[in-house]
Amino acid sequence: MTLILVRHAESTGNSGGTIQGWTDTELTEVGRAQAVAVAQRLAAMSPVAIYSSPLARARETADAVAQVSGLAAVELDDLRERYYGQAQGLTWTEASVRWPAQAAHDRDWATAVPDVESLAALRARAVAVVSGLMNQHRDDVAVCVSHGGTLVQVIAHLFGLPVDVWPRIRMSNTSVTIVEGPAEQPLVRTLNDICHLEDRERASTLAL
Repeated sequence: MTLILVRHAESTGNSGGTIQGWTDTELTEVGRAQAVAVAQRLAAMSPVAIYSSPLARARETADAVAQVSGLAAVELDDLRERYYGQAQGLTWTEASVRWPAQAAHDRDWATAVPDVESLAALRARAVAVVSGLMNQHRDDVAVCVSHGGTLVQVIAHLFGLPVDVWPRIRMSNTSVTIVEGPAEQPLVRTLNDICHLEDRERASTLAL
């Protein structure tokens, strides 16, 4: 089987540099063009199913893929981004001022944020749904549209990284990561591929 993991296209939160988490934000005009580009690329791989986070930025991306492929996207709650508690809606600069001791991307700075979802909880729910899809689609191709923080934890699991190690993995907007397997023996064939985009630098935002 082949499971294609896709990060959503550029959102208004990405372009504004805000911490989105479970906050609903729509795609920008650039993001809509990115979604069309990745949809056209994935249509050639003949997916039989499209799964999506219910958050608008992921669902809008998934709908673009589904439309080109002649499918309907199925929402799965556990594909949502990490819940960032009181940091949601703040810019990264505002968060670094409010929680200065943790404001670094090389560790889990969000541990200082009240009500934040733990990385262990995020990884557990995301890995469970992705593993289930890998086993469900053993003989075909499926697409899974999610979020940067969520997909990083899935990939860290696939690489065998412990949950307390901060994964140094970048997930670009509409990046394509291809995983083959069953879930018990997954193989990452492609990681963070954005060859379908013209402006690849813009797609590489870290905003979650």
